[in-house]
Parts: sequence; C-alpha cells; structure tokens
Amino acid sequence: MAKIDLEKIILAAFFALILFLGPGALFDHKIKHDFPFAYFASDSFQHQIRAEAIKDAGNFRYEASYISKGIENVVGRYPPGLYHLAIIMSYAAGTETYDSIYFVVAFFAIIGSLVMYLIIRNFNKTVALISLPLSALVFSHPLAIGFLWGHWPSILAQSFMVVFFWSIMRIDLEKSFIIIALLLAAIALTHTSELIFAFIFLALFFGTKILAKKLNKNDIKTMSLSLIIFAAASFYYLVIFYNTWMSGNAYSFVVEPVWNGNPGFYIAGFGLLLIPIIFGALFSLSKLKELHVSIILAFAMLLSGFLNYIGFGLRSFQIRFFWPIYLAVFFGFGIYIMVKFIVKKWNFAYTSAIFIVLIVLLSGLVKFPIIKQTNAQVIPVIPYLNRAANQGIMNPYHWEVLSWLSKNTEKNAKIYFSYGDIYGQDALLRNSKRTHYLIEPEDFINALQERKIKREYITEFPGDSGGGISYRSSFFGFQSYEDTEPDAFYYGPRDICNFDYYVFDKVSGQQVLAQYNLLIAQELLKKDFIKPIFENEVSLILKNNNPGDDCIEERSF
Repeated sequence: MAKIDLEKIILAAFFALILFLGPGALFDHKIKHDFPFAYFASDSFQHQIRAEAIKDAGNFRYEASYISKGIENVVGRYPPGLYHLAIIMSYAAGTETYDSIYFVVAFFAIIGSLVMYLIIRNFNKTVALISLPLSALVFSHPLAIGFLWGHWPSILAQSFMVVFFWSIMRIDLEKSFIIIALLLAAIALTHTSELIFAFIFLALFFGTKILAKKLNKNDIKTMSLSLIIFAAASFYYLVIFYNTWMSGNAYSFVVEPVWNGNPGFYIAGFGLLLIPIIFGALFSLSKLKELHVSIILAFAMLLSGFLNYIGFGLRSFQIRFFWPIYLAVFFGFGIYIMVKFIVKKWNFAYTSAIFIVLIVLLSGLVKFPIIKQTNAQVIPVIPYLNRAANQGIMNPYHWEVLSWLSKNTEKNAKIYFSYGDIYGQDALLRNSKRTHYLIEPEDFINALQERKIKREYITEFPGDSGGGISYRSSFFGFQSYEDTEPDAFYYGPRDICNFDYYVFDKVSGQQVLAQYNLLIAQELLKKDFIKPIFENEVSLILKNNNPGDDCIEERSF
C-alpha cells in the first residue's frame, strides 16, 4: 500500500479551509462581481482605479489626469508591482481589474503563510504544523483592514518579503544571489518602505552570524552581488521614489503609540494566544546562535512592528498586518515546549490534535467574548476569523453611474458631484475617468440649513497628491505642479455653472440631503440648455450644454 503523507493532507486541508474562510468569505465566494466588492475605503479605490488606468493606457509612464486633479503628464510615481500583476491577472482570467487586484493581494498573503511554514519547518516540523493555524488571523478583525481598507501594496510587498526571508535561509544555494536580488526588487517595486524592514532583518541575521563567528566569504560575495543586481533592476523606479515620496516625506522622530483614525492591531490583540507567543519568544533566545531564519525574522518583525515609537508610524502599523505570520514560530514553539513538559514521548497524533483544536478556535466555530475595549483597541480572549461577507461601500447603482460617465461623456468633460453618502471616500469618483469636483458637505449642509440655493458652493478638487504631483523635466529632474496653482484651485468656492455634467444622488441615509440635491437639480432644469441624460434608482445626471452661462437663480426656499 502507498504510504499516506499526513503532513501533506493537513497542509492541503488547511489551505482549502483558509481559502474558503479568508478570501472566499471576503469575496462572497465569487471570483467575479458586478462592481467593486468588499471595498471599504478610499485607498481601495485609489489602487483599483490606478490599475484600471494603466490597463487603459498600456503603460505607467504617467498618471491618468482624472487621478491627478485634471493635470496631464504627471509622472507615475507609485510602485508599479501590484498594478502590473493585477492587469496580467485581469487579462489571463478575464476578470475586471477591481476583482483581479483584490484576488492577487489575498492570494499572495496565503502564499506568504505557506512559505513561512516552509521556513519554520526548516527549524522544526512539529513547530511548523502547530504554528500554521495562527497565520489565518491575517483575515481577522482588525488585521483584515489591510485588505478591506486598501493597504494592498504593503500586504503584497510583505508577501514578497516572506519569500525573501526564505531566500536568505537558502543563501548557500548556487546562484542564490539572483533570487535574493529579484525578491528585493519585487519589494521595492511593490511598496518601497518594506525595504527598511527587510534590511532590519538582514542586519539582525548577519549581525548574529558575526557574533556566532559563522559569517564567511561566500555570504559576503552573495549579498554584494544581490545588492548590485537589486540596485540595477530597481534603479529607474528608485529615482522616481527618491524625488517624489522620499523628498516629501522625510523621517522625523514621533512617538505614535496609537494608529489614529484606524482600528490598528496591538500586541494584546492576540488575547490568550499571547501566552504561548511570549513563552516561545523566551525559549527562542537560546536558539538564536543556531541562526534559524524563522526565529531571527520573528524577532526582527516584532521589533519592526514597534518602530511606531520612534517615527515609523504608519509603516510599523502596516507591518503588524502580518504579525500572525511573522510571529507564528513563537506561537508554535511556545505551545510545543509547554506541552512537552507534560507529554514526554511526542508523536504525530499530538501534533494533529493541537492543530485541529487551533483550527476550530481560530476559525470562529467557537467564539469568545471581548474582555476589554478602549478607544485604541479591542482585546479578545481568542481572536478568530470573521466569516461574514459584506459588499462594502459600493453598490450596483452608483457603479452604473460611474461606468456610464466613463463611457458616455467627452474625455475633457468636467463633472460636478453634489452630495452623496459614499462620496466621502472620494477616490471612488475617479472611476468616472473624467476630471471631477465634489461639493464640500459642510457647506452643502449649511446652505440647506439656511434654506438657500446658491450658484457658488465650496468645492473640493479631489485627486491623489500622495508623493506629490510632479512632472519629469529630465531623468533626475522633477518639478512640482502643485506650486504653480493657488490653494483656491484645489479647494474653495466654485461657480457650478462652469461644469459640463452634474450628478445628484436621490437617496441618502438622511433623506433631507437627497431632497436638497433634487431641489438644486430642479432649479438647474429650468434652463433649457440643461437636460437630464441619465437616471437610475439612486442618481440623476444632468448635462449643461452651455457651460459658463447663467444656469441657476440664487434664492431662498
């Protein structure tokens, strides 16, 4: 009879389960959707529409003008890795980019947990199997905001970083410098700031090697070649990064214990699971001299996740999205050592039993209450996966409006969005693929309270200015567009008569706001050169055939 490989059966079962409970639940168990599904924040849409714009253009030399406040020839300054993978996936699978980009991020996160298993297995097979269930928590709350809120480049770069850790573990392989260099380049071209944490790991790894007197000439040669190839492969983008993101976001020392405005993850969020993690970390200290990559990277990423106390803020909080993967070796080792105090003769049955118990607990089949809640964090007894699907802030009706605008309006059209409940996440408006403006909600509400219809409302010119809106004057020369326009160009009173199209939402969580929208629309329709051209259950679109003409009478009501 053929020998049954129980390890492979457990691995297959785990990854089938995590696919079902993680991305499966997130995407409502569908590969294709009719609109961006499970998008909860502006950042999700900003990555989705950038991938769509690159797909339309065929390259990422420039940002689309509707992303950059209507400005042409703005240098494409975001790391391109995620977007190109999403486009390849979109073409290969025949899916929309809003589905393919999300799938790429979620799938590579699971691949990261598999590679981490292989790294820990090199330390101890039993510890690796016990560690594995913890990695599922990347899909638990609040860690899942990395997916839901659009921290996608960071998640993908961290997936590549896990494979980079594996490549360092296999540094003795022939020509390993090629793999190491390509993985460093992948990190740089996906979310460049993760390079800092990759180099923290390298410093700890080679520092430990030096202390253990195990650093050899081959290590130095391999890493030197790796860094040279990495620099050459990434040079073109690193020039852009240096002159955009880096020049506008210089390091400063700031103590930031809480991730303001975000339900960040804190070490206490592991709840009771923190007990074996702490024990595992303590037991691992004696193993450092043996240069196990799984242990060194765990300490490096634990440290990296606390660098928010010395100025790394957002970037350190993002590293915590993968703490269930990075710290898994501590968790598994801690449980293994504690159980070994009781069980003297270990066998695979104990490993399987612990694995099954952990899967049951972490999958949410057995739920425990929250034991403490503060403004900064929620602390569960045992964290677990959230298996409920949620369509997010987009819906088929608003998506129909945005799609209609992108296909049926002139490319140079200027679109004015009046108040909408979901428009506060303004990156979603870029799916109109046209230059667009958005009424400032506070001014809109003030006008309603004053019972006035106005011709000028305070208006935002939304767009992505992260990293600066710049053009490239030479290979190393970059000039900012933002300095050429006054502040009022981006935010201030605007004459609504100067726009080509108007979008008015007909429904709202506070219906009085929608009624005011329709009142303004009715006033505009009194002019014979303004016509309704599209309407569905939630929105009305008007076309102004004479932009600049007197389009509305200011009055009280």
